[in-house]
Amino acid sequence: MHHLDTVMFNIHQAETKEDLWKVLSKYFTSIGVRMASYHATNADGTPSSIKAQGFPEAWLCKYIEENLVQIDPIPELAARMAKPFYWHDAANLAPTTQDSKRYLELMAQAHVGDGLALYVFGPAMQNAYVGLGFGEQEIDLSPQMIWAIQCVAQAGHLRACVLRAQEKPMVELSRRELEILRWVARGKSNSVIADILTLSPHTVDAHIRRIYAKLNVNDRTSAAIRGIGSGLVLIDA
Repeated sequence: MHHLDTVMFNIHQAETKEDLWKVLSKYFTSIGVRMASYHATNADGTPSSIKAQGFPEAWLCKYIEENLVQIDPIPELAARMAKPFYWHDAANLAPTTQDSKRYLELMAQAHVGDGLALYVFGPAMQNAYVGLGFGEQEIDLSPQMIWAIQCVAQAGHLRACVLRAQEKPMVELSRRELEILRWVARGKSNSVIADILTLSPHTVDAHIRRIYAKLNVNDRTSAAIRGIGSGLVLIDA
């Protein structure tokens, strides 16, 4: 079976979102992708799923803590473009604003490198932005390769929509857990959160452990991404 046919078959056969992500990651890694992000939205534009892998930890934390999604011009630009584009072209394609200029400067300072931006479409306006980073190496993908990448990303997104519709509702967090997760997503340490909420550090630690268990994560960054991506946590601009 042709390599691309195999990838498409494995996408269709994926029974969980974790299995699907493994299939997509294996394919993207095989073509030189070092970083991948997936930002899915509901019909009303609110986030339904966020996934990121391979990005520098410092950049990922900064993106979350400073809520850079509010000034990131690339996803919105991808939604308006008819075809994929390189990240380095965003400065020429997006309207020049102070915020977009600042974001692209921060991205350059973080040495994230270049990548490919594309938009994928799902049922009931469940669309998504896909970012594929190649690091600081020079990239010059052929039109055929870009088309193959777009096909794989689109197929993966459609499968993700099916799996998302089948999954059980996420376990609800308590009011206090939501409150703590919100402060985690703002980059606050456990001791600072304890001071803000007038709780003991031990109590905050216990809540954090329960949050990790409910969200099926093992660290603060993953908890913040999962909380934001699932709509449990909204960070003000």
